[in-house]
Amino acid sequence: MKKKNQTFSRFCEFKALVEKEFGKKIRALRSNNGGEYVSQQFKDFCVAEGIKWELMEPHNPQQNGVAERKNIMILGAARAMLHDQGLPFHLWMEACNTTIYLQNRSLHRILGMKTLVEALSGKRLDASHFRIFGSSFYFHVTKDA
Repeated sequence: MKKKNQTFSRFCEFKALVEKEFGKKIRALRSNNGGEYVSQQFKDFCVAEGIKWELMEPHNPQQNGVAERKNIMILGAARAMLHDQGLPFHLWMEACNTTIYLQNRSLHRILGMKTLVEALSGKRLDASHFRIFGSSFYFHVTKDA
């Protein structure tokens, strides 16, 4: 998002995607007390959709320890991938996105050794497209292209 005022519309898009793609309902939303989350529009939407809305105390990230630890893990893995491949820092966002992509497709004990994607969709994961981050690749362009 480019601006915080897009938060509500993006959340609505995310909710629609989850319901359409996976047939699941969002039951709870935990957020900080940022202005983008505490609008009356957001509150009314959550009430109308039956979403339990949990607001954390301001300046108290310890209340959302799981998310804080996940952020630290993402940053550490991205840093390691860039360092391992000797890649420049401007690829930071790609490294973070790749970390999140792989984390969502890794086995989790709490899910009965399933991936998050598998738990949501019920379909087995195809990992044949996985490659080492930063590795060289080549593609063939046919003459008729």
